[in-house]
Amino acid sequence: MSLASQTYYRFAQQAEGLMNNEKDEQKRREYRKVAAQNYFYSAVEALEWKLQKAGIDLYSINSHKERLDVLKRNSTLFKDPLSIILKFEIMINYDYRRKVAYKGENGNKFLLVKELAELCQHEIE
Repeated sequence: MSLASQTYYRFAQQAEGLMNNEKDEQKRREYRKVAAQNYFYSAVEALEWKLQKAGIDLYSINSHKERLDVLKRNSTLFKDPLSIILKFEIMINYDYRRKVAYKGENGNKFLLVKELAELCQHEIE
């Protein structure tokens, strides 16, 4: 279990609930930012926890791109590596994380962040 990952995930769910109940579009966008950022970090924490548990040194990782490379090299550690790698790669290569977590963009970008977080939560159960 990764307490940090689960906590980020719970905060993301709470922010998404606030987002879904908010009438004001500007406030909805702000809640979307909070939810997306927390979903993303719940995913990263889960991935890192699983890698650390396998004895993989993560102290030299300086970027999400490097994290993706480590994930690819160690994909056999994960239950659903193809889905996780694909979604994480889209987050990084198409800059979805920044577009949702910092700009509050909606649509499939937000759903992809959430799906990545859900997949990663299943990895640490």
